[in-house]
Amino acid sequence: MAEFPWDIVFWAVLAVVAGSALFFVLGRRVGAQALRQEHIPAVRGAGLQKGGVADAPKPPPLPSRAGTEQKATEYGVPAADSSLGQALARVGMVVNGFSAEYFLKNAEDAFARTIKAFACADRDMLGKTLSPAVLDAFGKILDERERRQEQVYLELRRIERLDYVSAFVEGGVCRLEVRIVSWQISNCRDEQGTIIEGTEALTEFRDRWTFEHEVNGQWKVVATDAD
Repeated sequence: MAEFPWDIVFWAVLAVVAGSALFFVLGRRVGAQALRQEHIPAVRGAGLQKGGVADAPKPPPLPSRAGTEQKATEYGVPAADSSLGQALARVGMVVNGFSAEYFLKNAEDAFARTIKAFACADRDMLGKTLSPAVLDAFGKILDERERRQEQVYLELRRIERLDYVSAFVEGGVCRLEVRIVSWQISNCRDEQGTIIEGTEALTEFRDRWTFEHEVNGQWKVVATDAD
């Protein structure tokens, strides 16, 4: 009987043992990679190039602010040959340095300062923009709110547009009525915190304010109405 090839058997058994060990190790590594992909798929996907080489993970982009820019206020100035435009020209003959568009910009500023001062009961600021009669009327409302312990919330989001409604000039007296379109969150709550006036929703407001030119060169609000 020929001699049994023990050397071949030895190497065959060694190959089986080595193969089993290699399969066991590779199988564990594949499982770990699958687990990481399940938890962070975006990071790994973002780091892969066409050649399959992973780059360093990159942070997500910052939130876009596109579309959040506030639009500029529109100023409606009538044509010079219109009746309202001619009345504004007469105002310019009485008031030194008067400009129809520049006045609307000042009216916008006065409107914003006045409604904010009214909301926080700043009587000193109200006195800078309101005539004595209107200031007295506003003061009575503030007194009543204080007596009832009411709280006012006002957030002026945007003044959309200002337009002239009328212009009056007679005997050196100039009076301009302006329509103001704004977007506000405005409400008044009682002492229990219940809204009794206004709303928490963003709301469009349309107002008509009348400005009168005083002898000292200032413009004061002499009337306020809802449009």
